[in-house]
Amino acid sequence: MKKSKPKNIDKLTSDGAARRGIIAGVAFFALGLATRAFARVYDFDGGLALLEKKKTPARSKPIIPPGADNIRNFNKHCTGCHLCVSTCPNQVLRPSNKISRFMQPNLSFERGYCRPECVKCSEVCPTNAINPITTAEKSATQIGYAIWNKDLCVVNVDGVNCDLCSRKCPTAAITMIPKSADDSSSPKIPMIDENRCIGCGACEHLCPARPYSAIYVDGIDSHRTI
Repeated sequence: MKKSKPKNIDKLTSDGAARRGIIAGVAFFALGLATRAFARVYDFDGGLALLEKKKTPARSKPIIPPGADNIRNFNKHCTGCHLCVSTCPNQVLRPSNKISRFMQPNLSFERGYCRPECVKCSEVCPTNAINPITTAEKSATQIGYAIWNKDLCVVNVDGVNCDLCSRKCPTAAITMIPKSADDSSSPKIPMIDENRCIGCGACEHLCPARPYSAIYVDGIDSHRTI
């Protein structure tokens, strides 16, 4: 004799599937939160290897956003509203902890660099601390210049070849030259043309040296057109 199916079997099955779906959703959500928290502590090199988090170098002068013109103008007009900080898609603007410029934004490149095609901060500043600037103007505006520290460069420290700073520089301000002037086949190191560098921070951000980049950007008092 064929057994009859319990009347509520379909409901039980659907309820069970719903519960499993909820549990799976919660599990994936928790995993996502854990992954994001982990990523705040470490960077990834594109594979499975973990990279030590970068630290901010000691800059002699702050790097202020393109369109700010000069530090005096920026300090006078910036109210620390943080509209530029919240708008920056590259996460390079962050509040200063210096007493003289407390909470006013400056640029730092541990999380990204100031892409020449982005002018978001100049579009939202309500006080003209950052004046409106076009992408063409920004690409030709020097906000700082790169400095190379030979004692941190992986070419010297680890004896490996590296040209990331040169390859990723948007203005071709970095040229790789032989380490030994008498040996053209010797490992190559970066030479920086300060007259071409705009201080975007691509070299600093992408430098593989940890925890401090072997090449970093220092700010200037007044921006200039190159």
